[in-house]
Amino acid sequence: MDKNKAFTLIELLVVSVIILTFSGTILAQYNQQTQQLKLKNEAKKMIDVMELAKKKAVTSELIPTPNVTPPSFCTNFTGYQFILKTSSSYSLNYCCNSSCPTVLNTYNLDSKIIITNPVALPNSLVFAPLMKVFNTTFTSITLKNTVINKCLIISISPIGIIELNEDLTDC
Repeated sequence: MDKNKAFTLIELLVVSVIILTFSGTILAQYNQQTQQLKLKNEAKKMIDVMELAKKKAVTSELIPTPNVTPPSFCTNFTGYQFILKTSSSYSLNYCCNSSCPTVLNTYNLDSKIIITNPVALPNSLVFAPLMKVFNTTFTSITLKNTVINKCLIISISPIGIIELNEDLTDC
């Protein structure tokens, strides 16, 4: 075997260091992109639940009173409520007689994402039938990814228009 055709130990080390450096950079960038995508997906899921509450209220979709036979319905339907329960959960509630005791579904955020609104929790949006009245105790929701320390803001207008600002901000 000819000694001139082999790689030296120094050449192998240099190539290994270059490969490891690029791999580390790419992996860190991939993790950051993954965390940003998780944050955006959670925000979009939350907006979908708010829009669902709004659509159910606009159509005055009634649900039967639980545990009653034969089925009966609320005679004073007052809408659907989206409520921020804790810094990591929210729910969709059915409202009858100006209260919203019927929880239709509770949603939990990814463990690395929290709600960081400056106002105290719980807070709610109530979408009334036919959107005659819109009640809210907040005008925006801030979601924070604790891994990358970035936030997204969901805005709620006084007439119930819900928008996501997809620009990530530092928290």
